[in-house]
Amino acid sequence: MYNRILLTSDGSKNSEFAIEHALQIASDEGAEVIVLHVVDNKHLSNIHEDAIGETNFKDYTDQVLNHFEKVIQDLEDEKEEQYKVKIRKLALQGRPCDVIIKVCKKENIDMIVMSNSGKNKVDRFLLGSVTEKIIREAPVPVLVIPANYSPN
Repeated sequence: MYNRILLTSDGSKNSEFAIEHALQIASDEGAEVIVLHVVDNKHLSNIHEDAIGETNFKDYTDQVLNHFEKVIQDLEDEKEEQYKVKIRKLALQGRPCDVIIKVCKKENIDMIVMSNSGKNKVDRFLLGSVTEKIIREAPVPVLVIPANYSPN
């Protein structure tokens, strides 16, 4: 049913919780996972506050994707299980919801796994909610890890 799963990464702790879900589904289905990090360099809406002073978006994106890779490895070590899943990393710049939908279509994605950032209401009003837009516009099923999710 699922051949390619798009796992979005915004660098938040909550987005790390989506990893295990994406890996388990991909493992069960024999699917590839594409980890996507989008840098919104126009609005700076998804850049972690510790990195705001940085201007090198490639370094920031590499840092986020490498951290995701480490979280995957730690998860495998903790469970003493190797997920037999092909993982590909992809970093792009642009408006996150537009880029996610474009990648979804271009890469023939069958499912999107993402987290809800839990931004406050003012941020959501001013910036819009990427998660809400993806749910409305995605041509495939979307699994959303809620902002208040805790795996334990």
